[in-house]
Amino acid sequence: MFNRGASRPEVWLVDDREENRTKFFSDHNSEFTVALFSEPDGVLTAIRQGRMPDALVCDVYFYKDKEQREAIEKIVKDQISQLQEQASKFKPEQAEEGIGLMQSIYDQFAGDVPFPIFAYTSKGPYLLHTDSFDKIEDLGAKWLFKNKFSVQNERREIRSAINEFAERRYWSRRAWQLAWKTGLIMAVFGSVLGVVLDRMVRHFGF
Repeated sequence: MFNRGASRPEVWLVDDREENRTKFFSDHNSEFTVALFSEPDGVLTAIRQGRMPDALVCDVYFYKDKEQREAIEKIVKDQISQLQEQASKFKPEQAEEGIGLMQSIYDQFAGDVPFPIFAYTSKGPYLLHTDSFDKIEDLGAKWLFKNKFSVQNERREIRSAINEFAERRYWSRRAWQLAWKTGLIMAVFGSVLGVVLDRMVRHFGF
Protein backbone atom coordinates (compact mmCIF):
# COMPACT_ATOMS: atom_id res chain seq x y z
CA MET A 1 0.00 0.00 0.00
CA PHE A 2 0.89 3.66 -0.35
CA ASN A 3 3.78 4.92 1.71
CA ARG A 4 3.07 8.52 2.69
CA GLY A 5 6.68 9.35 1.96
CA ALA A 6 6.39 8.04 -1.59
CA SER A 7 5.94 10.58 -4.37
CA ARG A 8 3.86 8.54 -6.82
CA PRO A 9 0.86 6.59 -5.52
CA GLU A 10 -0.58 4.01 -7.93
CA VAL A 11 -4.03 4.95 -9.19
CA TRP A 12 -6.17 2.61 -11.30
CA LEU A 13 -8.83 3.87 -13.70
CA VAL A 14 -11.46 1.50 -15.11
CA ASP A 15 -13.48 3.13 -17.89
CA ASP A 16 -14.87 1.67 -21.12
CA ARG A 17 -14.23 4.78 -23.23
CA GLU A 18 -10.74 5.02 -24.70
CA GLU A 19 -11.09 8.80 -24.85
CA ASN A 20 -11.63 8.95 -21.08
CA ARG A 21 -8.74 6.58 -20.36
CA THR A 22 -6.38 8.57 -22.59
CA LYS A 23 -7.41 11.87 -21.02
CA PHE A 24 -7.08 10.55 -17.47
CA PHE A 25 -3.62 9.16 -18.21
CA SER A 26 -2.53 12.43 -19.83
CA ASP A 27 -3.95 14.47 -16.96
CA HIS A 28 -2.55 12.45 -14.07
CA ASN A 29 0.41 10.31 -15.08
CA SER A 30 2.89 13.00 -14.04
CA GLU A 31 1.44 12.90 -10.52
CA PHE A 32 0.50 9.22 -10.13
CA THR A 33 1.51 5.88 -11.55
CA VAL A 34 -1.63 5.27 -13.60
CA ALA A 35 -2.89 1.84 -14.65
CA LEU A 36 -5.79 1.73 -17.12
CA PHE A 37 -8.51 -0.91 -17.41
CA SER A 38 -11.31 -1.02 -19.96
CA GLU A 39 -13.59 -3.39 -18.06
CA PRO A 40 -14.32 -4.43 -14.46
CA ASP A 41 -13.11 -8.02 -14.89
CA GLY A 42 -9.58 -6.78 -15.53
CA VAL A 43 -9.54 -5.05 -12.16
CA LEU A 44 -10.84 -8.10 -10.31
CA THR A 45 -8.27 -10.33 -12.03
CA ALA A 46 -5.43 -7.99 -11.05
CA ILE A 47 -6.56 -7.90 -7.40
CA ARG A 48 -6.90 -11.68 -7.27
CA GLN A 49 -3.36 -11.94 -8.63
CA GLY A 50 -2.12 -9.93 -5.66
CA ARG A 51 -1.88 -6.47 -7.23
CA MET A 52 -3.30 -3.51 -5.33
CA PRO A 53 -3.82 0.18 -6.12
CA ASP A 54 -3.56 3.08 -3.73
CA ALA A 55 -6.85 4.30 -5.18
CA LEU A 56 -9.37 2.95 -7.69
CA VAL A 57 -11.23 5.39 -9.94
CA CYS A 58 -14.22 3.51 -11.29
CA ASP A 59 -16.61 4.48 -14.07
CA VAL A 60 -20.22 3.54 -13.35
CA TYR A 61 -21.62 2.71 -16.80
CA PHE A 62 -20.12 0.13 -19.16
CA TYR A 63 -21.99 -0.23 -22.44
CA LYS A 64 -21.04 -3.23 -24.56
CA ASP A 65 -22.26 -1.58 -27.75
CA LYS A 66 -19.78 1.14 -28.72
CA GLU A 67 -22.29 3.06 -30.84
CA GLN A 68 -24.76 3.07 -27.99
CA ARG A 69 -22.04 4.15 -25.57
CA GLU A 70 -21.02 7.10 -27.74
CA ALA A 71 -24.65 8.01 -28.36
CA ILE A 72 -25.34 8.32 -24.65
CA GLU A 73 -22.15 10.35 -24.18
CA LYS A 74 -23.35 12.78 -26.85
CA ILE A 75 -26.68 13.15 -25.10
CA VAL A 76 -24.89 13.91 -21.84
CA LYS A 77 -22.76 16.60 -23.46
CA ASP A 78 -25.30 18.18 -25.79
CA GLN A 79 -28.65 17.80 -24.10
CA ILE A 80 -28.12 17.87 -20.35
CA SER A 81 -31.38 19.64 -19.73
CA GLN A 82 -33.33 16.88 -21.52
CA LEU A 83 -31.16 13.93 -20.53
CA GLN A 84 -33.34 12.23 -17.95
CA GLU A 85 -36.25 12.04 -20.34
CA GLN A 86 -34.25 10.87 -23.34
CA ALA A 87 -31.74 8.54 -21.59
CA SER A 88 -34.46 6.19 -20.36
CA LYS A 89 -34.50 4.58 -23.82
CA PHE A 90 -30.90 3.41 -23.26
CA LYS A 91 -31.86 1.38 -20.17
CA PRO A 92 -29.03 2.73 -17.98
CA GLU A 93 -29.91 0.39 -15.11
CA GLN A 94 -28.68 -2.49 -17.30
CA ALA A 95 -25.25 -0.91 -17.75
CA GLU A 96 -24.28 -0.23 -14.14
CA GLU A 97 -21.26 -2.53 -14.33
CA GLY A 98 -19.19 -0.16 -12.21
CA ILE A 99 -21.50 -0.65 -9.24
CA GLY A 100 -21.17 -4.41 -9.72
CA LEU A 101 -17.38 -4.07 -9.64
CA MET A 102 -17.52 -2.03 -6.43
CA GLN A 103 -19.75 -4.68 -4.86
CA SER A 104 -17.40 -7.50 -5.95
CA ILE A 105 -14.38 -5.72 -4.47
CA TYR A 106 -16.35 -5.00 -1.29
CA ASP A 107 -17.22 -8.70 -1.03
CA GLN A 108 -13.65 -9.75 -1.90
CA PHE A 109 -12.36 -7.93 1.18
CA ALA A 110 -15.38 -8.65 3.40
CA GLY A 111 -16.25 -4.97 3.57
CA ASP A 112 -12.75 -3.85 4.60
CA VAL A 113 -11.42 -2.62 1.24
CA PRO A 114 -7.77 -1.55 1.66
CA PHE A 115 -7.93 1.39 -0.77
CA PRO A 116 -10.38 4.20 -1.61
CA ILE A 117 -12.76 3.72 -4.54
CA PHE A 118 -14.15 6.60 -6.59
CA ALA A 119 -17.39 6.47 -8.54
CA TYR A 120 -16.14 8.29 -11.63
CA THR A 121 -19.01 9.41 -13.83
CA SER A 122 -20.53 12.21 -15.83
CA LYS A 123 -23.89 10.50 -16.39
CA GLY A 124 -24.49 9.33 -12.83
CA PRO A 125 -26.28 12.42 -11.52
CA TYR A 126 -28.74 12.18 -14.41
CA LEU A 127 -29.21 8.44 -14.82
CA LEU A 128 -28.81 6.83 -11.42
CA HIS A 129 -31.96 5.97 -9.53
CA THR A 130 -32.16 6.57 -5.78
CA ASP A 131 -31.36 2.95 -4.92
CA SER A 132 -28.24 3.06 -7.12
CA PHE A 133 -27.06 6.22 -5.40
CA ASP A 134 -27.68 4.55 -2.05
CA LYS A 135 -25.78 1.44 -3.16
CA ILE A 136 -22.69 3.44 -4.06
CA GLU A 137 -22.86 5.26 -0.72
CA ASP A 138 -23.32 1.98 1.18
CA LEU A 139 -20.22 0.55 -0.51
CA GLY A 140 -18.18 3.48 0.79
CA ALA A 141 -17.23 4.86 -2.63
CA LYS A 142 -16.39 8.52 -3.07
CA TRP A 143 -17.87 10.59 -5.90
CA LEU A 144 -15.59 12.06 -8.57
CA PHE A 145 -17.49 13.66 -11.45
CA LYS A 146 -15.88 13.72 -14.88
CA ASN A 147 -15.10 17.11 -16.40
CA LYS A 148 -16.29 18.97 -13.28
CA PHE A 149 -12.86 19.67 -11.77
CA SER A 150 -9.60 21.03 -13.12
CA VAL A 151 -6.79 18.50 -13.47
CA GLN A 152 -5.09 19.84 -10.35
CA ASN A 153 -8.27 19.64 -8.28
CA GLU A 154 -8.98 16.12 -9.51
CA ARG A 155 -5.46 15.10 -8.47
CA ARG A 156 -5.93 16.73 -5.08
CA GLU A 157 -9.18 14.84 -4.50
CA ILE A 158 -7.48 11.52 -5.28
CA ARG A 159 -4.35 12.19 -3.24
CA SER A 160 -6.37 13.51 -0.31
CA ALA A 161 -8.44 10.33 -0.21
CA ILE A 162 -5.30 8.16 -0.40
CA ASN A 163 -3.66 10.03 2.49
CA GLU A 164 -6.83 10.05 4.57
CA PHE A 165 -7.32 6.34 3.99
CA ALA A 166 -3.69 5.50 4.81
CA GLU A 167 -3.86 7.60 8.00
CA ARG A 168 -7.06 5.90 9.15
CA ARG A 169 -5.68 2.42 8.50
CA TYR A 170 -2.40 3.31 10.23
CA TRP A 171 -4.13 4.35 13.44
CA SER A 172 -6.47 1.37 13.23
CA ARG A 173 -3.46 -0.98 13.04
CA ARG A 174 -1.81 0.86 15.93
CA ALA A 175 -4.92 0.46 18.06
CA TRP A 176 -5.04 -3.28 17.36
CA GLN A 177 -1.33 -3.63 18.11
CA LEU A 178 -1.74 -1.78 21.40
CA ALA A 179 -4.76 -3.88 22.33
CA TRP A 180 -2.88 -7.07 21.50
CA LYS A 181 0.21 -6.03 23.44
CA THR A 182 -1.90 -4.92 26.41
CA GLY A 183 -3.75 -8.22 26.39
CA LEU A 184 -0.51 -10.16 26.19
CA ILE A 185 1.01 -8.21 29.10
CA MET A 186 -2.09 -8.77 31.20
CA ALA A 187 -2.05 -12.47 30.35
CA VAL A 188 1.61 -12.79 31.39
CA PHE A 189 0.97 -10.78 34.57
CA GLY A 190 -2.02 -12.98 35.38
CA SER A 191 0.03 -16.14 34.89
CA VAL A 192 2.87 -14.89 37.13
CA LEU A 193 0.40 -13.75 39.79
CA GLY A 194 -1.28 -17.14 39.66
CA VAL A 195 2.02 -18.92 40.30
CA VAL A 196 2.88 -16.57 43.20
CA LEU A 197 -0.52 -17.06 44.86
CA ASP A 198 -0.30 -20.82 44.41
CA ARG A 199 3.08 -20.91 46.17
CA MET A 200 1.81 -18.69 48.98
CA VAL A 201 -1.14 -21.01 49.51
CA ARG A 202 1.15 -24.01 49.68
CA HIS A 203 3.65 -22.24 51.98
CA PHE A 204 1.12 -21.01 54.50
CA GLY A 205 -1.15 -24.02 54.14
CA PHE A 206 -4.30 -22.14 53.26
